[in-house]
Amino acid sequence: MRVLQIHCTSFSYTIRKSTSVAESPEPNCEKLQNVLVCFICFEKKDEERVAHLVEKFVESLCKDVSRIKSERILLYPHAHLSKELGSPTIAKAFFNKLKQRLSVENIMVHKSPFGWYKTFQLECIGHPLAEAYREF
Repeated sequence: MRVLQIHCTSFSYTIRKSTSVAESPEPNCEKLQNVLVCFICFEKKDEERVAHLVEKFVESLCKDVSRIKSERILLYPHAHLSKELGSPTIAKAFFNKLKQRLSVENIMVHKSPFGWYKTFQLECIGHPLAEAYREF
């Protein structure tokens, strides 16, 4: 799993077009303030270690959230960080498990819909910890 994290003053997205694996979207546009956006790519090698990845990511993310003082995160499925993508069915389930697990950590968790082309706008805060890349 590959993750690009960007701490944003504001982040918004609009769903544009569904793919063959699209899940039912929630509201069409989401605008969030003071949010740690996690662009996440679920890879083929991740399929057999979903539970492990959820725990490792939550552990890492809790540290990052504490350091940057953001109580809100956005899980944003982002297939463009790898050429070895995992199964869309398993990836969708992974994102839902991740959201459920993070919700018990006193962090406001949002998730953009899986399987959609989206436009987005972000404003990165620009402090030393505002951008990070993680591999799990």
